[in-house]
Amino acid sequence: MAFCDLNPVKVNSESTGITYIIGEVFAVYSNAPYPLIYSGGQVPSVPEERRSITVSTKNYDYVILKKDFAATEEYFRAIALIECAQRSGGFVYEHQSRILPLKSEFIKPAPGKDAYTGRCVIDENDAAATFVMLMNFRLMKVMWLIAVMIMLVIFLGLHLIFGVTRSNILYFIPISIISGAIVSLLVYIICYAAARRKYTSVAGCDPASEEEISFVISPAGFAACESCVYDGQELIPWGSLDYFIESDKMFVFYKDGATAVFVPKKAFDKKCVGGIADIISLRLEQR
Repeated sequence: MAFCDLNPVKVNSESTGITYIIGEVFAVYSNAPYPLIYSGGQVPSVPEERRSITVSTKNYDYVILKKDFAATEEYFRAIALIECAQRSGGFVYEHQSRILPLKSEFIKPAPGKDAYTGRCVIDENDAAATFVMLMNFRLMKVMWLIAVMIMLVIFLGLHLIFGVTRSNILYFIPISIISGAIVSLLVYIICYAAARRKYTSVAGCDPASEEEISFVISPAGFAACESCVYDGQELIPWGSLDYFIESDKMFVFYKDGATAVFVPKKAFDKKCVGGIADIISLRLEQR
């Protein structure tokens, strides 16, 4: 069963008394004798916000609150149906930051017998630690340069203020070294906090960060999707990605310079991680 074959979602709004059906079409049941039914072509845009989904039509904007969904699974099923409909309907889909790819990016090649599958909840600490690791690699290239530059600036400043003599140069050198080290440490601490916040700020906008995710790594493509709406029938082609990085805890795929998906290694059997790394490295550039 593909995403487009998911059962429609019925949502009863307690505040308005309106019933919505989200599926191949969008239906609105109110006090009118007949329901209003909209196809994808009659919906210009569907903005998704933190607490609501808005279906915008030509004459009216229907706001569906997340709390009106009977269960979390139904909310994710509605999102999957909307994202799948966007692929054929062509409406504008405005969404919050995501830790998972959109359903509209999936196509239908079978994963095949060489596919690796697994499930887990993406651990916030593991993802944040991966960002910190990446930051360390980048900072190490410039940290020594920052320290040396600060040392030279401090030394020159002391020289201009006090001049250089045999008696004070012995003080200037350690002062310059300590100042460079302190400034470099402050830069590192700030970058460390920013790296940890980078994931938490994204995860805080995506309810999927607290859900079990199904992962598939296959020669034909990959998948990362909420387990409640995915049964392994669709994949995303490797060609849609740019590169990946690997930490001791996960693989992170990048697209257009931004993170596309986190794939925790703990989702798979430990003995499979080597084979997974081989599939990924043969298809994506590692950085």
